[in-house]
Amino acid sequence: METLRTYLSTLSPPQQAQYAARARTSIGYLRKALSKGQRFDGGLVRLLHVESGGAVSLHELRPDIWPEPEDVVQTPRAVIGPLVDSRMSKRALRAKFGFKTDAPLAKLLRLPVEQVEAWPEEQSVPALPQVLRLLGVQEEPPTTEAAPSDPDADRIINVEAA
Repeated sequence: METLRTYLSTLSPPQQAQYAARARTSIGYLRKALSKGQRFDGGLVRLLHVESGGAVSLHELRPDIWPEPEDVVQTPRAVIGPLVDSRMSKRALRAKFGFKTDAPLAKLLRLPVEQVEAWPEEQSVPALPQVLRLLGVQEEPPTTEAAPSDPDADRIINVEAA
């Protein structure tokens, strides 16, 4: 329960509500369950873990379903960092780079100042390519699947039946 409590404390109240909604529950239910030490359903635990970018421990919430492996490997910041940072608010992004206004942030992102100023302060920044690049999230190149080739295509002939 501690990882969930800690993760929720890093979010603003609107972000907490959005997190709970993404996990298909309500922040009221999560608060009540935390205060009573209630056991969560396995599906909810999985969603809480996924939507937190791995910050909420599966093992801690339901050790009977997800036992801790003997060789525990902590998830490195490099793996979960982009997941958490891609949900960063505009205010947090400005603070990360030490900007007091939106103008230097817009210049850094090579976007019009008006566009950056239109973003809400406390909501996640849009997942634009410039923002993702700035946050270190690697864009996956589009995959082009090659049409399967038939090695016998040139050896097939039409056969007419009489």
